[in-house]
Amino acid sequence: MTSLAPHLAAAAAGWSPENWVALIASAGALLGAAVTGTLAYRSSVRTNKTSTEAQERMAEQSATIERAKVVADAFEAAKQIYDHAISELREELDRVRAQHEKALEQLDRLSEKLQAERGTTQEVRDELHRTQREMGEMRTRMQHMDRVITLLRRQLIEAGLTPSEHLTQLEGA
Repeated sequence: MTSLAPHLAAAAAGWSPENWVALIASAGALLGAAVTGTLAYRSSVRTNKTSTEAQERMAEQSATIERAKVVADAFEAAKQIYDHAISELREELDRVRAQHEKALEQLDRLSEKLQAERGTTQEVRDELHRTQREMGEMRTRMQHMDRVITLLRRQLIEAGLTPSEHLTQLEGA
């Protein structure tokens, strides 16, 4: 305003009140335009800032959505892999269960066979022990008969009789 002051002072000497009103109205209009321009500038800056922030938020949201899509795709791929692996493991489990059932059936058959063989083995052992006892009893009887035969032969010889050959063969046997 210092540059306007000398002009205003020179003009004030011969001015009429209408000039002053026009000057004040012009200054008011100029001041209003300056204030409006400043407010418009600030509003524009604020709008640009808000717009930029909104664009940044939208870009972040877009990036977040993209990351979520990538994660979802990766999750879906992993889920498919896991589902396939689970399916294969279930099939393998079914095969192992079937093999287990067959093995149990075979074990039952072998157990029954073993039990039958144990029974047969016990019968054979019992028969063997019975036969061994009978043979022992026969040996004892044979030894007793040998003693009786020997005693009877002596008695025949002492009585002056000759034992028959048949008895001699028995004695040698």
